[in-house]
Amino acid sequence: MLSHAHPELDELSAGARQFVQAAALIGEEFTLQEVAQLQSVTTLSLLPSLDEVLAAGVVEFAGDRLAFASAEAHRALQEQVPSRVRHVLLHSVSPSHRHEAADPAVPAVPAVPEEEPVISPDNSPGAAEELLSGLFRAESAAGERLSSSAEKELHTALTRQLSGLTDVAAAGNEADLVVGLFKDDARGRKDRAREILRAHRAAPVSAIAAIVLSNLEWAAGSLDEGLHWGREALRLANGALPVTWRPYPSLALGAKLNQLGRFCESATEIGRARALAERLRHHRAIADSMIANGRVLMGRGHMAQAEAELGSSVSLAHRLGDSTTASHGLALMSLISLARGENGRAADQVWRAGTELAGRPRAALVAHQWADVRVSAEHADPRNAVKLLVGRYPELVTEPSLFLRDHAAAAWLVRLARRAADTSLAASAVRAVERLAQPSAADPAYTAAALHAWALLHDNVEALECAVRQHRYPFAAAAADEDLGMLLMRRGGRDASVGKHLRAARDRYRSIGASAAAGRVESVLRELGTGFFPPRSSHQAPPAAVSLDDLTEAELRIAHLVAGGMTNRQVATRLGRSPHTVNYHLRQIFRKLNIGSRVELARLLD
Repeated sequence: MLSHAHPELDELSAGARQFVQAAALIGEEFTLQEVAQLQSVTTLSLLPSLDEVLAAGVVEFAGDRLAFASAEAHRALQEQVPSRVRHVLLHSVSPSHRHEAADPAVPAVPAVPEEEPVISPDNSPGAAEELLSGLFRAESAAGERLSSSAEKELHTALTRQLSGLTDVAAAGNEADLVVGLFKDDARGRKDRAREILRAHRAAPVSAIAAIVLSNLEWAAGSLDEGLHWGREALRLANGALPVTWRPYPSLALGAKLNQLGRFCESATEIGRARALAERLRHHRAIADSMIANGRVLMGRGHMAQAEAELGSSVSLAHRLGDSTTASHGLALMSLISLARGENGRAADQVWRAGTELAGRPRAALVAHQWADVRVSAEHADPRNAVKLLVGRYPELVTEPSLFLRDHAAAAWLVRLARRAADTSLAASAVRAVERLAQPSAADPAYTAAALHAWALLHDNVEALECAVRQHRYPFAAAAADEDLGMLLMRRGGRDASVGKHLRAARDRYRSIGASAAAGRVESVLRELGTGFFPPRSSHQAPPAAVSLDDLTEAELRIAHLVAGGMTNRQVATRLGRSPHTVNYHLRQIFRKLNIGSRVELARLLD
């Protein structure tokens, strides 16, 4: 037994006690990976113990690390371990792990060996390297106009990379051409890229020009042209690019194919890029390929696999100092958490994604902006959510980038806009996605997204039925079924078709792990009665009753403060805890009470 001054330690299970004792040997602050290494176990196996010690208030989040809530508890635990054992155990924790700023909720990736040469650019990429990396990954058409200092940095980086394939003078000339692709507006960039392609067919700069042209056409909604130049870039890149760039043309093409719902073709290109990156031991490209593959898995509805892949990418990106990739992965993981109803965890992941991009406006990602909007909407009424969207990220609605990446986004925005009585926002979202569904597009995949959004705006049953049949993305198809069932019900329908579409939506949501949406639809089915929801078998137990007695004292205190209208940060200040710790407790509160929003919590405590 420990001192009675720390009764919370005496109440821990054996596994949680071992966890905090190992953590105490590392220091007042530590990471989950350090504890796993000290105990010779996996990080995933420690998550139940981590949940227990966080709930008990023994440990809390401290930025990207974990920390003991009490220095006295830390000392008491440390003193329990004999000094000789302490010395032996601490020898097993590498110094590099002591300073790792990793997400404690994602799987660990083996460290990049010190002696292994990493072919990617230096582990702290400058603006030039990030600009080129984002270009190859199709995150940017060609970037914004560069400052003179950024142009010089880009020119130097390009010359250094290209000089391995030709003499320095020729490399400098090609660098001039590439920098020119970042100097003009979209029309000017297209003209420059086409000029390069006409005059320099065999040079590395031609492959770069083809990717710039592919991304520009894609961003403008000319999907057939975007695909054509993406394939041409891949052909031109064969053997012509510097080694560090070689995996990226396949990765850029794979990203576009995934957005069209061509999952098999996309996986082939991404797999080719991943294999080349591994052969070259190009760890940054490996991390980027994990992000791309995670997107494919999300699109196909394999949420658990996607989360594991994205988590591994985030861990590897942290080791490489690649904050852009880490932010991208965290933002996508937050969307998976939202689909499961883990709103507190999603908020934490979005916050972490934002800190990765702090002070670097050029690195802003559509994925992070969209995740920020989605998470914020879970904690705000519709009108405030619309104000946040329009005030912070107005380009999300007017530009095609979001709708290219998420086939369910336009329909979600129309739902939000209708709840906020904002017809202008709803119409803007519909117009944006309709531009992608024009007959000249390379693929009809966006027709379903446009039909879905338009049908929601105009309450059109026939268009929704078409959207249900045409959607390639499982989540979008489930949402269309749900919307169709709800529309029929609002029109007074009580026939079998209402239950048919709602059950189809519920089953689709369940199959992809979107438990929050599945629960929402199931609640509607239960309210409609057994005519629409199959009766529970006699051997099935009824759902457990919700009780505030299930909450710990700390959770009950936080629940009352949140229900009273406080933000997580205000609650953290009031209780002297970190926002991360409050986020964690709020997730536990929502789970125990089987609710998904602050509004529901306030009603429950009223």
